[in-house]
Amino acid sequence: WRIDGKIEQIQIGTNRPSRNVVHLFRLLQQKIVEIEPDLGIELFIIEAPVVEDLTSTQDAFWNSANSDNTAIAELLDKIVGKLGVNTVHRYLPDEHYWPERSFKLAASLEERSTAEWRSELPRPLHLLPEPEPITVTVAIPDYPPVLFHYKGKLHNITKADGPERIEQEWWLTEGLYRDYYCVEDEEGARYWLFRLGDYKRTEPKWFMHGFFA
Repeated sequence: WRIDGKIEQIQIGTNRPSRNVVHLFRLLQQKIVEIEPDLGIELFIIEAPVVEDLTSTQDAFWNSANSDNTAIAELLDKIVGKLGVNTVHRYLPDEHYWPERSFKLAASLEERSTAEWRSELPRPLHLLPEPEPITVTVAIPDYPPVLFHYKGKLHNITKADGPERIEQEWWLTEGLYRDYYCVEDEEGARYWLFRLGDYKRTEPKWFMHGFFA
């Protein structure tokens, strides 16, 4: 509370309950520089609007170098303190077929999932949040495309693998299945494309869904 009548607020948060005074003060130090006192400050008020119980393990090892989870959590706290709350996310596998539904945002560092990440088939390093439409040229129906246009650029495909069929989740919505292809263009870049439907019933649509490293 400043003597000119203005109130300035800063806030910090942690990825897990913490009683590490040194760590908490470091987080406050990152934020305290945002305050511009001008004529001075009459009153400091510290509030903890959200608190959680410490587990017995955390109570015993919160300041121990042997606690890897604590070290990771404190590192994430520092990054978030500098770059902002929405800069660091943790994802867990979810029980869904379509790739954009197959993961969920974890609520905390401690949250666990009952599902497993699929590792038996290749998946792109960068998955688009939503598939983006592309135009393709296909030599033979039900074969991978020989070229495609994406964001105004023509890509000639030199290698292709697939298809991997992923069915629609009928308990969520009705729709066609997807046939996914891993393709490589003449520059060596690799993409994850899919065809929605097939050429037997209707003219299918093609989409870009991810990029491999």
